[in-house]
Amino acid sequence: MSVAAFNLYKNQADILYDETGIKYDAKPYKETIRLLLDGLCEAMDTGDEHLKDLYVGALMVRFWNVPKKLVASCPNIGLEEDDFVDWLYEAIVLACEYRKWQTDPKVNAQQCLNQCVETIRVRKYYEFNLDKHSANYNTVSISNPVGDDEEQTSYEDRLYDEEEADQAKFIDGSASARYLIQNFINKKKLVEAIILDVIAFGDTIKTLKKTVKSIDENGETFRYTKYSHEFWAYKLIQLLSNLPDDYEDYFNDSYDVVPNEFNAALGVIRRANNQKLYREVRATLSAAKTLVQKDL
Repeated sequence: MSVAAFNLYKNQADILYDETGIKYDAKPYKETIRLLLDGLCEAMDTGDEHLKDLYVGALMVRFWNVPKKLVASCPNIGLEEDDFVDWLYEAIVLACEYRKWQTDPKVNAQQCLNQCVETIRVRKYYEFNLDKHSANYNTVSISNPVGDDEEQTSYEDRLYDEEEADQAKFIDGSASARYLIQNFINKKKLVEAIILDVIAFGDTIKTLKKTVKSIDENGETFRYTKYSHEFWAYKLIQLLSNLPDDYEDYFNDSYDVVPNEFNAALGVIRRANNQKLYREVRATLSAAKTLVQKDL
């Protein structure tokens, strides 16, 4: 990613520290993130562009690893890492529009921003798919009216309805995953919680594609690429075997967890060989299925 962009944001973060005493990477992280987002909200409300730039800079540096994760979660769309930096900015602004952490005591600022990153990701990914389909099927304008004379809508209207539905499903799915993981944490099943978190939010889905023949409305044969997705157990084991050094910070920011209990579970995973990890994964998936059926 652009070194110049990072240096610009880092300079803004340093100025913010000089002027307010808020350091972007100070612990505890949850409190710092809340202070940064609260400050940005206030700057936006009062129209203070100077402070707005400073808070944005600090938040961009604090979450500079997010664009790399977005690259991994959005394959095959032809974007550079720098493009995903803009997604992070949009997510930060969106979080300050929702401000869920200020009205719901069950949601912290970190969780709200995480959710907004997911929201921006699904919006952009959906827009990419719309553009791709538009290129493949450009014989029909999406603005053309369809339906009865009394209740005419356009393909464009219907696509946006589908976009909202897909976004809602994605957001609900992410929230449900975190709720399930928190349930395992509450039941003192920390090893299972870590495995489920990596399954839910790691790059554990394999994208498969194949070329398919079909016939259009004119009777002419055309080819298109059909994509499908499947769970990738091998990649999951790789991720579990190489959890990043900052995974503890990420997990503590994302969930309510007792640090000592988490560290013990993390040690179990770090020491496990592949054979044991596969056993743990199978046991976790079985336990998750049971919990969903009985408790959720």
